[in-house]
Amino acid sequence: MQQQQFALVNANILTMDDEGRVADSIGIHGDRIVAVGDMASVLDSLGPDASIFDLGGATVLPGFIDVHTHVELITMSRHFWRDVRALDRAQILAEIRSQCATTKPGTWLVLQGTFSQDLPSRDELDQVAPDHPVAIRWTLHKFVLNSAALEASGISEDTVVPIGVRLQKNPDGTLNGVIEEGWDLVAAPAPGADALTDAMEETLRSLFIRNGVTTVHEIAASNNGISALRALASRGSIPRMGLLLTAGPGHQPLASVSDAAFRGLGSGFGNDNIWLQGLKIFMDGGRDGAYRSDLVGKDAEKWGLLTRLYPTLVQELVEATRHGVQVCTHAIGDLAQEIAVSAVERVHELYPELDHRLRIEHFFNESFGTAQLKRLVTAGGIAVPNPGFVLAEPDEPEQRLPEGASKYAIKTLRSIQGILPGNSDTAGAQPFTTNPWVTMKCMLELRNKNGVPVNDAERVDVQTALRAYTSDAAYATRQETEKGSLEVGKLGDLIVVSSDPHQTDLADFDRIDTKVSIIGGREVFGQLADITMKAAV
Repeated sequence: MQQQQFALVNANILTMDDEGRVADSIGIHGDRIVAVGDMASVLDSLGPDASIFDLGGATVLPGFIDVHTHVELITMSRHFWRDVRALDRAQILAEIRSQCATTKPGTWLVLQGTFSQDLPSRDELDQVAPDHPVAIRWTLHKFVLNSAALEASGISEDTVVPIGVRLQKNPDGTLNGVIEEGWDLVAAPAPGADALTDAMEETLRSLFIRNGVTTVHEIAASNNGISALRALASRGSIPRMGLLLTAGPGHQPLASVSDAAFRGLGSGFGNDNIWLQGLKIFMDGGRDGAYRSDLVGKDAEKWGLLTRLYPTLVQELVEATRHGVQVCTHAIGDLAQEIAVSAVERVHELYPELDHRLRIEHFFNESFGTAQLKRLVTAGGIAVPNPGFVLAEPDEPEQRLPEGASKYAIKTLRSIQGILPGNSDTAGAQPFTTNPWVTMKCMLELRNKNGVPVNDAERVDVQTALRAYTSDAAYATRQETEKGSLEVGKLGDLIVVSSDPHQTDLADFDRIDTKVSIIGGREVFGQLADITMKAAV
C-alpha cells in the first residue's frame, strides 16, 4: 500500500538523533519525514487527507542498516546448497550417501557448514561419494572437496593457485582436499538467472526486511547476483541495496580500483534503491589465513594469505579516494591490519582535509591495546568489527586466536571511535546474524553460542547497540544525511517493533519482533492498520 501522507501517533518513537530524542508522533509525506514531535504539531504539518495510525504506545525506530553482508552467498546456502550446520560428521556422511543414491553420478553436491565444525575429510567423502563431486563449506574462507570435486575443478598438486589462495596438503605432499580462500576455483554449477533472482528476493525479505533491515550493503559475489538485485530493486520488493565490488586479487573479483575510478563511478552511483557503495579489498584471509606476526617465523607456505604489499594498497586507496570511492579493506591478522592502518594514514597525509571514511573490516575483533585504533581514527578511517562472530568463539580462552588478544573490545572501540557499525557479515555460516536483534544481543552479552563469557568488560548498553544499526551504520556508509535517524528531511525508512528494547529483558532481546517495515513511506512488511486495530482493542 502506498501512503502519500500519513502520521504515526501515540507511539514511542526512538529517533536515534544526536540528542536521543523520544517523540510520540511522526509524519511522512511521499518518501520523506516531514515532522517529528507531539501529535498536534505533526498533524498540522500534513494535509487534511493524511491517514492517521494510532499505535497505542508501540515502539518505532529508524530502519536498520547492515553495513557488510553477503546476500548472494546466504541465498546459495539456503536455496541451492544443503544446510548441514546442525549435523555431526557421521550424520553429514549419511546425508551425502543418501543424496548420491538419488542423483546421477557427476552431479555436484554442495553443503554449508559453519565455523570450526567437525566436517568429513577428503578420504571419508571419497568413500561415500566416489562418483559425485562434493564440496562442504565451513565459511566463505575455507571448505573441503572430495577427489571428484578436485578433478572436476581441475585442481591437483601441480595447480598454481591465484594470489591469496592456499591448497592444504598432507605430509606426503598430496592434497587433503581443504582449500582456503579459493571458492572461485570450484566448478560447481551456478543457478539460472530466474531461480537466483527469486531466491535472493526470498532471502532479502525473510531474513532482512522481516527483521527490520531496510538498507543492506552487499559484498557482490557475481555479475548474475548484481543483475538479480537490480531487477529486484526496480520492483521495490527488497531493502535498499548498496553494492561493494571486490577488487582483485581476492574473492569474487568484479573490479579493479583503476577501472572503477576511471569510469568515474564513485560511491553513490545509482539511485536510492540500489547504488555502488564502494570497493572491497582483501588484505588477508579468514581465521586460518590471517596474516599474523606469530606465523612469519614458520615456512612461508604457512603464513597468512597476504594479497598485496603496503605500496600496492596505498596506491589503490589513493586512487580510489581521489575519485570519491569508499574502500572497505578486509584485514584480520595484526600484520595485515598494520599495513591497512599505515595505508589509511598515508591517504590522510596526502589529503588531510578529505572526509574519506576508509574502512577496515574486522578491525578490533582481536586487539593488543589501542594504539593502532587511535592511529586509524586520527587518520579519518573507520574500524568495522563483527560482534556476531563471538558466537563461534571456543569455550576455552587458550583456543581463541590469537593467543592473549582481547576479543571484541567493542566498548573500548566505541569510546575511541565514536561509532560501532552494525553488520551481520555472514555468507551462510551464521545466517541468524542477519537479524540485528541477534547481533545486538551479542554486543550486550559477549558470550559464545554455549553461553560462555568471552569479554564481559567490553559489553555495551542498549542505546549503543541500537545506534550500531542506525546512526552509526549510516555514518560508516556516508549516508547520515539521508538515514539512520528519524528527523525531518530524511528518508521515510522506519520500523514498528513488538517492545521497547530499553524495557526488554536481555534474555528476550533477540525475540523482539518487527511488526511493520516501511521503506520510503511504503509498507514492505506488515501493515500499520493491523497495529492500529490491535492498539484500539
